Amino acid sequence: MDFLKAEVAKKKALIEEREKKLAQGKGFVKRKAIADFEREKYYERCTKKSKPEAKSTLIRESTDETQLLKDSKQQLSEKEVIKRLRERGEPIKLFGESPHETYIRLRHLEMQEPSASKSQTDFKTALDKIDQEYLNAMMMELHGDAVQSKPMKELSSLEEMKEKCNGISNPDIATEKLYPLVRIFFTWLFEVWQENGEQRFRENERDLQVKLEKAKIKQAESYLKPLFKSLKKKTLEEAILRPFGEIAGALLERNYIVANDAYLKTAIGNAAWPIGVTMVGIHARTGREKLFAHNVAHVLNDEVQRKYLQAIKRLMTFAQRHFPTDPSKSVEYNA
Repeated sequence: MDFLKAEVAKKKALIEEREKKLAQGKGFVKRKAIADFEREKYYERCTKKSKPEAKSTLIRESTDETQLLKDSKQQLSEKEVIKRLRERGEPIKLFGESPHETYIRLRHLEMQEPSASKSQTDFKTALDKIDQEYLNAMMMELHGDAVQSKPMKELSSLEEMKEKCNGISNPDIATEKLYPLVRIFFTWLFEVWQENGEQRFRENERDLQVKLEKAKIKQAESYLKPLFKSLKKKTLEEAILRPFGEIAGALLERNYIVANDAYLKTAIGNAAWPIGVTMVGIHARTGREKLFAHNVAHVLNDEVQRKYLQAIKRLMTFAQRHFPTDPSKSVEYNA
């Protein structure tokens, strides 16, 4: 009974102390003041628990928190903050978030990962280059400067290339002779594609499809550089060089079905098991004799090969569109 009386007296004393401290001569006490008072008493009792920061709940406890709060004084414009968050694939605004808290969240993300290059693809980079070139041309026009356009190249016709690359698809042709022929043909085809894209872009600069086509050309140009370099140095594997000769010969004859078949054999192969072990135990694996170099999926070898094979496929698609032929020799005619 004495214990109960002592507990009641303790509670009364606590209430009286709270009212004296919080009322301050007024006839009422705010609920928020009572909650703050009880929180302080709780922290006094629980000395082992640390007091949480009363800043934004969006900022996580880290060693960079002090530096982050200092940098938050250097505010960017709201448009710039939204642009940077979109580049990183982050939400531009969270529920109940103020513009200042959005900026602090951006600074915290930039400290954790300074570069946002993971979301920047090759195609996006090519599009950005085209936009920048277009803006530069507009600025030159505004300042009264003459925009220098590239002169049109005099490229060989398809019939002239047939004469230059005679025997390119011949399986008995020497490897030393095949390297320059393959390089000459694909360089010519890419230049034709490039000139065609430039002409369409000059005629209609604001068309989205034309802009995307030009971005594909820019991307393919960077993808084909390693291929042309290896052809010039004559270091390209013969297992890839020979099918490229077949593709070039079929494109010159405008037989796009044969060219597509040769491309598929080079890119994904036609072996029963292009990936995996060839020997299990002491017995030879079934179908092991089918695993030759020309059956292997070269697109899986490395990233460089995957990229220039993709560019070759785009050149084939352009060739079918630019040099049309019979529907029986076309891939996905009028698709």
